[in-house]
Amino acid sequence: MPDMNLPSHTNYWLVQKTTENYPQSVAQMYRDGGPDYKTITFQEMYNNIKAIALGLVQVGASRGDKIGLIADVGHRWIWTSLGITTIGCVDVPRGTDATEGDLKYIFQHAECGIIFLENGKVFKKIESQLKDFAGLKTIIFFDDPGPIQAGSIKIMTLAQLMEAGRAALAQGDQKFHDLAKAVKESDLATIIYTSGTTGNPKGVMHTQKSLAWEVDHAIRGIDVPPNGVTMGFLPPWHIAERLIEHVALRTATAIAFTSVPTLGKDLGIARPTFLLSVPRVWESFYNRVMDGVKKAPAIRRGIFHFAHWTAMNYTRCRDELQGLSYSLEKPNVLSSIFRKILALIGFSWLFIPNLLAQLILGKVRQALGGRVKFAISGAGALPEYIDRFFYAVGIPIVETYGMTETVGVTARRNFPGTVIGTVGAPFPGVEVKLVDEKGAIVTEPGKKGVAYHRGPHIMVGYYKEPEKSKQVLSEDGWLNSGDILMWTAGGQLKFAGRAKDTIVLLGGENIEPQPIEDALVQSDLVLQIVVVGQDKKTLGALIVPNAEIVKQRLALENVKVSDDVSAWNKEPAVVNLFKAEIKQRNSEKNGFKNFEKVTGFHILSREFQVGDELTQTLKVKRNVVFEKYSKEIESIY
Repeated sequence: MPDMNLPSHTNYWLVQKTTENYPQSVAQMYRDGGPDYKTITFQEMYNNIKAIALGLVQVGASRGDKIGLIADVGHRWIWTSLGITTIGCVDVPRGTDATEGDLKYIFQHAECGIIFLENGKVFKKIESQLKDFAGLKTIIFFDDPGPIQAGSIKIMTLAQLMEAGRAALAQGDQKFHDLAKAVKESDLATIIYTSGTTGNPKGVMHTQKSLAWEVDHAIRGIDVPPNGVTMGFLPPWHIAERLIEHVALRTATAIAFTSVPTLGKDLGIARPTFLLSVPRVWESFYNRVMDGVKKAPAIRRGIFHFAHWTAMNYTRCRDELQGLSYSLEKPNVLSSIFRKILALIGFSWLFIPNLLAQLILGKVRQALGGRVKFAISGAGALPEYIDRFFYAVGIPIVETYGMTETVGVTARRNFPGTVIGTVGAPFPGVEVKLVDEKGAIVTEPGKKGVAYHRGPHIMVGYYKEPEKSKQVLSEDGWLNSGDILMWTAGGQLKFAGRAKDTIVLLGGENIEPQPIEDALVQSDLVLQIVVVGQDKKTLGALIVPNAEIVKQRLALENVKVSDDVSAWNKEPAVVNLFKAEIKQRNSEKNGFKNFEKVTGFHILSREFQVGDELTQTLKVKRNVVFEKYSKEIESIY
């Protein structure tokens, strides 16, 4: 057994400790060309990591080298990433859907001497540019690409690299441990190039310590028993998926790999104990449930709505009694006592009905595999109605808040102890300050300010971009997130929008579009929506409709509409239907001021797509939408 007197904040320590404690526990579940899952233990995975690490040494890699890693989510991605970083090299990850321009920029900017590519299809994107990669010496393919021409660049497969590494391991693994122990916490571990919507992507630099420190703190305050299961399906280079993969390693949790299209089926096979996803996927789960309810017979619909109403109100009362309801105002003793009395009455009255409701709503839990104790949401703001729904059916969502520059999380709810509607409190050891438009620090609950972060999880800076680094990172370590947040009376943070998303009307009103979009997307008529109005008198909206629901709704009124959705903007019945829906949901009754009301809209005939209007984590690239649909936006006004 190697000496375990290791620095506690390196990837080597992370994988070594878990393997020592849980060598035969399942680490990964994956498909290898067949329909059934295969499994691999932590010991087997660690052996593969060591083989890759020493294989890299055989082809000339040394500590500090930047190594490209272009692959999608899967078991080999983790082996390779940890093989690179445990011996002090720096991985430079991206997905196979990266554009030719991005790949060229990243490989040149990071000066990668070795790159991993998932397949020959990715190679085609850079084949004509190989002459521009002066330092590139070796390309390693996950899958055999067949015969290719790459000049003097060495071509090999991952299997061949691992074979070379195993040959070195046949003499013992002391060389691996010596290399890994020499890695310092302050050494760079990764450069993550953000999927920027303007200009070239920026390379976010994180050290061994910032990654490992974040993992250690991400699991504090959450009960994650070992030998559980989670699902891997988000882009692995994205910080959210990468963090959950490291959390799984830290907690001896198996990762079952899947994809968004096959997720529904695989949930029933893998039966995860906790899940991570992004708001758009939780919205998809929610919509799938509600669509099923709408298609059900009237009696079943009634039973579901009774159970849903009961569970929602029961959990609200329970939270009030447990002190888990947030407030954006300073506490008032009398009103607090009054609320608790009402909550006690509601809790007592709904206690028995909720037991029945949970039996009825159990089908929702079964749809996620039946074993999910809690879920995690990140990489965007989770609409509160979706948050509350899953909480009520017994799947609390631990919402997180952070960004790539903070290894994904600065604040996080606890479990148990989830406070719905907030993103929780900052991690111990992390500082957050909110700064208003005048530069004053905001401490009062309910007042908005731009969030600044400071702590061990903050990036070193943007690779080779000192000026861009200075724009967001001060000399004393404060990172300007560009996010607008508020403190609650209980010390949690509540997301309120993005500073760069803020819409300024001609009258000078500053408006955050997210709450308006969250309200309107609850309509079953709306699939996607983007609120617009910069430098206009009023707000407008680009709406991607749920065409089938629109047709069904109008059919009830004996109105037939065109099959061509692009023609709907000129069909009075459709326009009036959406006007009524917007008026109902975007109203003063629902908390919106006059200048926050959408007064016009344009219906789009095509859904927003990943890689175009959407990021890999399904967030809207607003400036792409604004540019692409500029004519449609102008037509609103």
